[in-house]
Amino acid sequence: MGFQGGDHRQRLDDYKGGRQGGFTLIELIVVMVVMGILSFGTVRVILNTSDAYSDAARRDRVGSTARAAVERIARELRNALPNSVRSGTSPAGAACLEYVPILAGSNYVDLPLTAASTAFSTIPFSTPPFSGAPAVGRVAVYPLFTTLYDISANPGVISPPVTATAVSLVSTAVVSVPLASAHQFSAGSPTRRWFMVADPVSFCLEGERLYRYQDYGFSTSQRYPDPVATALPATTPQRRLLAQGVSAVTPFVLLPATLQRNAMVELSLRFSQQGEGVDIHHEVQLRNAP
Repeated sequence: MGFQGGDHRQRLDDYKGGRQGGFTLIELIVVMVVMGILSFGTVRVILNTSDAYSDAARRDRVGSTARAAVERIARELRNALPNSVRSGTSPAGAACLEYVPILAGSNYVDLPLTAASTAFSTIPFSTPPFSGAPAVGRVAVYPLFTTLYDISANPGVISPPVTATAVSLVSTAVVSVPLASAHQFSAGSPTRRWFMVADPVSFCLEGERLYRYQDYGFSTSQRYPDPVATALPATTPQRRLLAQGVSAVTPFVLLPATLQRNAMVELSLRFSQQGEGVDIHHEVQLRNAP
């Protein structure tokens, strides 16, 4: 019994002496340091993931802008009047690519080649759901000559505006195409082909902005956006911004046709945004058959 009583007293003394479980200050500091390190690492992982997502999204935006702009140019050039594409650089450094867009085409029955006339006969455009009524513009026949952009030339390649309505050119019999004034064409087409064309269109790289110009009329010499009397229009809707953050040494290179291939346009453009960039090199084959 004495042994048991002494053991009880010993346990009581131990309890009174403060032998209780808990954390020391050093342990708390160690835990705080470890938690801080873990928190810092977690935050860095989250920030890096967010930055990576932002970079990927920015690259995707730049790539999408580049693809859309280049595809727009390429698609329109494929519908250019043969031998109408020309390129150049203005004294102020603006690089421009110009072409005459085709609206429609058919085969003529007769054409004023020996004397000027205010009309000619053509195979009509078919009724829907085939080609349907074409858009109305000017007539171009056998575009092989350097006077292609000179609409005042008579004889010339491109006629005065067509005065017919689009619906009047759709028929099941031969139709007459009336012109705003008498015109004589420079030469006939070996395949009796003629094109309905619109006013020229230009793509210009000015500084770091890529623009599309339209509805500014024909000019024998290529027009640029420089501030001169014959400058391209600087207001909408004649000028549209396609992309910005664009740079290039030689954005548009026109390669003439050879016996092995059609004429081509090389597009070399760099699209950039906040330090991210993508280089686009694209070749577009042009119509050769006039």
